[in-house]
Amino acid sequence: MGDKMVQSEEWREVLTESIVYGMLFKAVAKDADSMDPLELKLSYRPIMDAVSRWAERKHHEFRRRFGRLGGKIHSQGLSDGFLYIVLVTVRGLQHQSIYNSEILKAECQDRLNRFIEEMKI
Repeated sequence: MGDKMVQSEEWREVLTESIVYGMLFKAVAKDADSMDPLELKLSYRPIMDAVSRWAERKHHEFRRRFGRLGGKIHSQGLSDGFLYIVLVTVRGLQHQSIYNSEILKAECQDRLNRFIEEMKI
């Protein structure tokens, strides 16, 4: 029974990381698009594109890992502006994971901060 519990927790953690990195790469790309290059002294687009590509790679890495654990994401999205709801099937069982959108944003910021630290930017 203990082994099944560990596996259960693993797929949840992998799913969460996939969601966080998915949100991060989309947010960085959107922020990059919203920057007005005419108002800036330099172009930060290459840096933002690099961060977005890194986060997208991490997202796909965790999504593939989720699939190897027997998981499939059916739907995900914001509900009422506060909750982020994800419907999945894991090893034949359906699950609904509910996240606080503000916590997901904080997790995105944490991953971005770690990336910046590792890059010594």
